[in-house]
Amino acid sequence: MRRLILFALTAAAFCWVGIAKDAGATVTIALEWGAWGGGTGCYSGVLTNVVFVGPGGGQTLRLDVFLSHDEPGGLWAHGFSINFDIDLLNELNFGAMAPADWDGTDVDPGPGVSLYEPLVPNPFPPVDSTTGGVAGHVYTFEGAVLVGELPVNGAAYTVGTFTATAPARYRVAQIYFVANAFPSNDGADVFSGLFNTGYDAVIDSAGNEIPGSRLSFGTASLNVIPEPGTSALLGLGLVGLVLASRASRR
Repeated sequence: MRRLILFALTAAAFCWVGIAKDAGATVTIALEWGAWGGGTGCYSGVLTNVVFVGPGGGQTLRLDVFLSHDEPGGLWAHGFSINFDIDLLNELNFGAMAPADWDGTDVDPGPGVSLYEPLVPNPFPPVDSTTGGVAGHVYTFEGAVLVGELPVNGAAYTVGTFTATAPARYRVAQIYFVANAFPSNDGADVFSGLFNTGYDAVIDSAGNEIPGSRLSFGTASLNVIPEPGTSALLGLGLVGLVLASRASRR
């Protein structure tokens, strides 16, 4: 059975020798562009998985990585990775800031401290993409807790005599990108998943691995703003379709 080498410290605390399967939980990873700036012609709504940039590139983008779950007993550990530019078009490169793991969260609402946090921040060197050569990736965004669990999102939880309410979701990472020249509207450009074999997995409070059927991994897209001429042609084409439809009904 698969082991998570990055979680060796927490595994020792659980005397973990193997991983069983948990058929109950649902864990969701969402990728959302959280900022825009740099260059010209770049815009995005607040926290959306699609961002639009002007032709020519140069825009600085921040990708937020969120985790949410409904595992009743909470999560003990997780590890997942990010791939981008897998079509080798090299639409994105890392920005000036390196990918950043979250600082963790205190899961003890009382005076004690029990952090669910990265055990080894950025344990693997991130790889940038190249045109026609290498796809980019960030292996592995991980977190775990030695005492306690990561509570269910949005639910009340109690530790001793203290009660708190968990946030709607947890932001576990940020990645900074710069849009390269001539991005294309070709579908998703950034992917989350269990890409780092032997390291990536999601573990419940009993030390059981949550199967892939209960995991949902989001994507993010970088699209280019259509040039005015293209937009005009698209508009004329739609008008033509409407007129043709009316004529056929007559």
